[in-house]
Amino acid sequence: MLLDAGAVVIPLLKQKTDILKPDNISHLNGFASIWCSIENIFLAATYEGYGCTLRVPLGNEAEWAKEVLKFPEDYYMPCFIGIGRPKKGCDVITQKKIALSERIHWDRW
Repeated sequence: MLLDAGAVVIPLLKQKTDILKPDNISHLNGFASIWCSIENIFLAATYEGYGCTLRVPLGNEAEWAKEVLKFPEDYYMPCFIGIGRPKKGCDVITQKKIALSERIHWDRW
């Protein structure tokens, strides 16, 4: 899907510590924030009528992207985002209907 995308977005964050071995939970704030930003990109693109796809880098894809795009060593790329117009006639997934009254609990589980 990335090859057919109208645009590929490469989100980056400046990561000062190893996300797999943080000194404390606060060192993961940047990593958590980038995923919130990624979700907002998806929501905004979808609102504008675009389709989105996400790919977490596998193997040496992150190193390859860093080499090609020449972003600094202390930046981390969590994923590739493909954005484009959905193909005509493609399957549209409908969201499952959930009754909030069955999911929200007041003063109990």
